[in-house]
Amino acid sequence: MKITQFDKNEHDRKSFDCGNTELNNYLKCISGQHEKKDISRTYVLTSELNPSHIKGYYSIAVAQVSLCELPTEIAKKYPSEITCSLIGRMAVNHTCQRQGLGSILLIDAIKRIIQASSAIPIPMIIVQAKNEDARRFYSEFGFVSFPDNYLKLMMTLAHAKAMLKEAEH
Repeated sequence: MKITQFDKNEHDRKSFDCGNTELNNYLKCISGQHEKKDISRTYVLTSELNPSHIKGYYSIAVAQVSLCELPTEIAKKYPSEITCSLIGRMAVNHTCQRQGLGSILLIDAIKRIIQASSAIPIPMIIVQAKNEDARRFYSEFGFVSFPDNYLKLMMTLAHAKAMLKEAEH
């Protein structure tokens, strides 16, 4: 398997179906526009044997977080509103679900964000879960819910680095 930046000329987005219309439409109709406008970057998981077939994808972007949204113990560490990395969309093709590919995509996204943080300061990673199942999935990796929105989750970059280090051992 291979994860690369989405290329509409190389990857078959039309046949992608994760079972969620909003996530399908993002890949098929919006991700290319966001790429051109530097709003987000989309990465796709493909196989070596069929590099045009998309098994799954995620997008990453930046997001502003107001300190009043954060738990007090985290908010007190920052002087004002902070810019974070956002894993905006993540989905696995329905033919590939329940094979651990969501975990592979999430770990890759976190690694890319950590790598970017060496050039651009990123204090935390934010995700917006679509439902309770997605919230549980992110929680298993150490993401914690915002106090006033349990489907919006965060992970400090320090925690992300520690989680990856622990996973490697």
